[in-house]
Amino acid sequence: MTRNVRRQFATQLSVERTRLLYQGSLLPTLFMLLNGLLCAWLLWNPGRYLLVGVWLVWLLALVALRVIQVAAFDAATAQRQANPGWRRMFLFGSAFSGLTLACAAIALVPEDNFVQQAWVFGLLGMAALSASIAYAVSLPAFLSFALPCLLPPILFLFYFEAGQQRGWGWLGLILLAALLVVAWQVNRLLDRSLLRRFQNQALNQDLQRVSAQKVLEEQQRLAATVFEACNEGVVILSADFGVLAVNQAYCQMTGYNRSELLARELFELPCHSDARRHSQAIESALAQQGGWQGELVEARKHGELHPQRLQLTAVRDAQGQLSQVVGFFTDLSACRASEERLRYLAHYDELSGLANRSLFRLRLQQAAQRVRSNGRSLALLHIDLDRFKLLNESLGHELADQLIRKIARRIVSTVPEADTVARLSGDEFAVLFDGYSNLSSLVRVTTRLLNKLRKTQRLDGHEVVVSASVGISVLSDVTLDADALISQADMAKQHAKHLGGDNFQFYTESLRASTLERLQLENQLRKAIEEEQLMVYYQPKLCLLSGHLHAAEALVRWQHPERGMVPPGEFIGLAEETGLIAPIGEFVLRQACKQAREWLRQGLEVRVSVNLSVYQLRQGKLVSLVRQVLEETGLAPHLLELELTESQLLDSVEHIITTFEQLHALGVKLAIDDFGTGYSSLSYLKRLPVDYVKIDQAFIRGLSEGSQDAAITRAIITLSRGLGLKVVAEGVETAEQLAFLREQACDEVQGYLISRPVPEPEFRQMLARPWAH
Repeated sequence: MTRNVRRQFATQLSVERTRLLYQGSLLPTLFMLLNGLLCAWLLWNPGRYLLVGVWLVWLLALVALRVIQVAAFDAATAQRQANPGWRRMFLFGSAFSGLTLACAAIALVPEDNFVQQAWVFGLLGMAALSASIAYAVSLPAFLSFALPCLLPPILFLFYFEAGQQRGWGWLGLILLAALLVVAWQVNRLLDRSLLRRFQNQALNQDLQRVSAQKVLEEQQRLAATVFEACNEGVVILSADFGVLAVNQAYCQMTGYNRSELLARELFELPCHSDARRHSQAIESALAQQGGWQGELVEARKHGELHPQRLQLTAVRDAQGQLSQVVGFFTDLSACRASEERLRYLAHYDELSGLANRSLFRLRLQQAAQRVRSNGRSLALLHIDLDRFKLLNESLGHELADQLIRKIARRIVSTVPEADTVARLSGDEFAVLFDGYSNLSSLVRVTTRLLNKLRKTQRLDGHEVVVSASVGISVLSDVTLDADALISQADMAKQHAKHLGGDNFQFYTESLRASTLERLQLENQLRKAIEEEQLMVYYQPKLCLLSGHLHAAEALVRWQHPERGMVPPGEFIGLAEETGLIAPIGEFVLRQACKQAREWLRQGLEVRVSVNLSVYQLRQGKLVSLVRQVLEETGLAPHLLELELTESQLLDSVEHIITTFEQLHALGVKLAIDDFGTGYSSLSYLKRLPVDYVKIDQAFIRGLSEGSQDAAITRAIITLSRGLGLKVVAEGVETAEQLAFLREQACDEVQGYLISRPVPEPEFRQMLARPWAH
């Protein structure tokens, strides 16, 4: 191994020895200068001035040259330090150094002065010893210094026959032999150290080579794994397009096995017939540009066509010649399907399959343009399902989606003559007629559509009846645009909903004026809430058993600064549609509870009733609001009565029952208003924790007109008593009605016969005196 290392690092060993020689030469050189100066001082006498002076100048020049030489070597680059000339220059310098010291021993030492001889030979011997040890890293360097330094003086001393001179010769010869032995030992140690260092270096190189080999193998395994796991088809081709390797994704894409593909030419494969047509362009691009890419339509093994992207990249060898070609095949089938899906969803509703709002507006603008160009008429039906939000909450989103799909199919099947049927939003649809015949045909089509929608539908065991409100607008004026047509149809649809739904309305200019008036009224109502223009009136309730006014219904009134008192019928319905009924209801609740608490402080115990709206129930905050108001006002819960109309029970019955149970747990009295006019089941009435039933005034007004209303009223009273409920009759206006109700043991009555709704001061005066009629 040592021989191998010597052969492998022969140059590096030589350079390292040279570097060590230069690094270790400064100290011996300076020591030689010091010894030379001492020798010159010892030998300085008048008879030797010239000889000692010349020798001293020569010594100084030699030391300066050595220092310059060492500095030049240190400043040289590693590449220049490897030049063999540095070693030759060092050997030449060490030989001259040795000869310089030898000259001092031969020419300057006196023959008859033993003391001077001892000092000079001793100093020269120490200088030779220090230099010899420093130069022992290289035996040639040691010999180039030691032999010129010691052999000439030894020979010169043996030349004399005097015993004293020969003694110094023998001593020099012993010193030379000792230095040879020491230099040889030091050289062996240094040589071993250098060899060990380069052996370690060789070992590190071997380890690095092995590590690099392992890394290379790992990279190759990783590349093979990536090659197989790549989602794209990868093919490695020879320079003449022979298939060398394919990955699994490529086999899955083409439908062929590896055995069917390897060693075959790419363009001869049936799965690359389209690429074969571009073969010349591919070869030219690879030669000139180093790559080619494009989209192709190829056939799988079983004949199925599919789009794919092909990217070919040239691989060249060290001489720049084409050695391999790497091909990447991307199946674009899923991408094209996604793009087609996105294009579909951009224009069609995913749930119903109808045109969406974007496509509808596009077709509407195109149809409006045709109206302007050829004078054809254009009609738009804006359809809004009635109470769909309630159905959605009751049935759940999944069944509601099924309902939307069935309704969409019904609309399409009912109006085959329509040009476009679109779904605009959750429960809104639009039907576009381009070139209708006349208004009567629109009436027939819309009537047929409403009748078809109204038919019972079955959804997962549920029977559902859906009605719709339809607004119709006609574009015959070329000055109008599509946006105006949509706005007009929406106004007509809103008017149809205001009329109770399940009908259609045509847009008219008067309807536009009415819509603008409603918008103004809505803004004024919002302002009235902010500026506290609303007030609470109280309509007394008479207890027929005691004959006292012991309860009242709190009713909101609007004192407009310009219009005066606004009738409730003009703004209550608008408030329910816009959601303003929530702040209005909270205002009435707070005012009524606050006032009832004030009456109680005055010794007047009055139960106040406040009407609830479905909007308040849907918000889910009613129970916490009632609890908060009772705590803030300090009113006893049994003095507050909350009323809900019977028709509103159909809106989320289970939620209303839960809310009523929570309110009843607070101690609040609960009442069903307008009983007998709705379609609620008696089972619901049994489950609701109500305290009062209010007979609708329509039955009370009819008491004098026949026996049917009287029979219904009598039945309601009997039913309520059987359920343990108290009965309140509203709308009592005549003494005959009052007498009938007293005879049937009705509990309470209210109406204009008792009193109209009045402000609080007037109501308080009524409480101060007994009611008499």
